[in-house]
Amino acid sequence: MKKRLYPGILIGVFTIAAIFYSGCTHQERVRKSSYPEGKLYHEPYKKVWDTVNRLIFTDLGCTEKTVNKENGYIETEWTTQVTIDGTERWRIIAQLKQKNDGTLVLFNKDIGQGEEMKRNKPLFMEQSKDGDAYNDWKDRINTSSAADDLYKQLENKLQ
Repeated sequence: MKKRLYPGILIGVFTIAAIFYSGCTHQERVRKSSYPEGKLYHEPYKKVWDTVNRLIFTDLGCTEKTVNKENGYIETEWTTQVTIDGTERWRIIAQLKQKNDGTLVLFNKDIGQGEEMKRNKPLFMEQSKDGDAYNDWKDRINTSSAADDLYKQLENKLQ
């Protein structure tokens, strides 16, 4: 009788474990960019650089962290926005490289979701050792690529 129970118990345990595992790990997939290696624009480097610079700092209102035109690198400070779901932050990193037939642009937009604001915490908390005012940032799961939107905006501006 004991020999007949072991296979049934093992099957039951694995079934419960599989259900538990699939329930705990179900997350919406992050959509990857349509341009994982960047997008080539058939325009001179100077024109694309100026347009990317204007898009990021004028149109989107980001704050400059690192800008190096010679190396084709732009990084913004984290921009923080309070929403109904909590505090959201994002930053943009743009890399440009001059090619024979145009300029290659690679955008990366990092998005983080902070914990909901607690009533006892002041709006501006003391900064942590890495310079962040918020310690509880999580990567936000999103259904569309934030970088793809930047490529579309850049393409519209270059036309």
